[in-house]
Formats: sequence, structure tokens, C-alpha cells
Amino acid sequence: MKEAEEVKMIDKGCGKIVKDYSFEVFWKDILTASVSVEGHQVKVVRHVEHPLRQLFASENMTRYQLNKILEMRCWDRGREDINEILAYLGLREYNPYEIVKKTHGVSWNDYIWFRFPGENLKSKDVLVR
Repeated sequence: MKEAEEVKMIDKGCGKIVKDYSFEVFWKDILTASVSVEGHQVKVVRHVEHPLRQLFASENMTRYQLNKILEMRCWDRGREDINEILAYLGLREYNPYEIVKKTHGVSWNDYIWFRFPGENLKSKDVLVR
């Protein structure tokens, strides 16, 4: 694995800033996208074009846009019990990337999920239905 594919964190006092990372997106066990974040660039290789199985509209986006997509796979940050949920996950702050690393971005509404480098998971390991 290239160093750029590994997640590197820099402590900035009040939180962590994710530097470079990558992950794969699946619909059930079908690889739908490969995402690579290097510096300010987010590159998406879309393996499937089906609109119900694909989260990404384009192959290039900003970190902000990616973060908004990741946040869609998380609980609402304004939930009354969000601090309890974060504590259960072992997190101290609301960080969409860190949340989806723990939850694999699973939602009851669809069969989309994320796999990160070093994981050997299938949909049966993470999907809730």
C-alpha cells in the first residue's frame, strides 16, 4: 500500500485533520466507486453508473463536497443524543470521516457501504438489513 493511501492524522489541538486517505464504496457486494483523497484533490473512479447505487455525480470534487457526502451517511449533528452516540463509538467530536470509518456509512435506507484499506469485509458483515 502506498503511503498516500494510508490515513495520516495531524493533531491540531481541538481535533484531528485527516490528510490523505482512500476508501471503496459498495452497493451490497458490488464495487461502485473508489475514492482517493490526496492533498486538496478528491478523485473518484466510478465503477457503476446506476443512480441508486452511486453516491458520486462526478469524478472530481473538493474535500468540502466529499465531507458533505460523508455527512449524509451520519446521524444529524444536531441530535439531542449525539454526544452519547459519539461516546459509544469512542469519538470525542462530530467528524463525518471518523464516524463512517466506524459505521461504514451504513444506512437503513439503502445497501451502500464503505470499506477502508486493510479491511476484508463483505456486505453481510456490515449491512443492517
